[in-house]
Amino acid sequence: MSKKNVFASVIAIIILAGGVVAGVMLIRQQQELREKAAVPGGQARVSLFPTLGNLNVGDDIPVSVYFNTSGVSISSISLRLLYPFSGAQPEVTTSNIEINPIIENSGNWNCPKKSITTEGQNVAIDIECANISATGYATSTDTLLSTFSLTVGQIPQTNPFTLSFDPSQSIITQKSNGADILNIPDDETGTATFTVTSDTYVSPTTGPSPIATKVPTKTPTPSPTTTAKVTLTPTPTRGLTVTPTKTPTPTTSISAELPDAGFAAPTYIGVGLGLVLIIAAVLLAI
Repeated sequence: MSKKNVFASVIAIIILAGGVVAGVMLIRQQQELREKAAVPGGQARVSLFPTLGNLNVGDDIPVSVYFNTSGVSISSISLRLLYPFSGAQPEVTTSNIEINPIIENSGNWNCPKKSITTEGQNVAIDIECANISATGYATSTDTLLSTFSLTVGQIPQTNPFTLSFDPSQSIITQKSNGADILNIPDDETGTATFTVTSDTYVSPTTGPSPIATKVPTKTPTPSPTTTAKVTLTPTPTRGLTVTPTKTPTPTTSISAELPDAGFAAPTYIGVGLGLVLIIAAVLLAI
């Protein structure tokens, strides 16, 4: 074999190795992108309750967060919820994030993050929990993950306002392969809309009140005294009115396929180019 053929063979092998390395890196990048956001067709689902409500200024309303893995074993949950506000401070504030005691006290879960922050003109609610058991956690029904409270300080400029999951920052990780299986949150069950009204009574009379004039009256004639019974009628107290659209129900498992492993056109191109170069090197060596 001539030096020229040997040189060509070495170059072909180097290019082939480079193509394989490039293909592996592309696969890893695509898998990392999938792990950072909810994916269409994912088997796991999240929901809120209630999803609709009418509130007054000063009201507190509890909100519950549910998840359902459709029977798939998972290792962690990371969720972010957002709602808008205007001005320097949110008109509606969030407090008291609590993890479901059954999950928190099971010994198989660790929930290191329960935070409330502002990002731009949005309030961000972050909840993260990891299952540390060997087999992971699976459920086929809507399971309570956490609750928190919304408190109305004043009528928000965006009214009604919407509380929803951020699909780009919400992940449910499958135990077996580390893939994100969270489906894009549904608009009906994964979004809550609240309308705020004022609880201050406004009198319809704006003019001055009339002044009463004292008029002499006739001296009344004494008459038998009659005892009147007074019945007190309780007046209803105004409060918040929450109208749930529906009670969370078990999610029926569907035969949704998991996202592909990440093999894309660049991978096949790299491998194909390497094969072509090997064949060319062999032909040159003959």
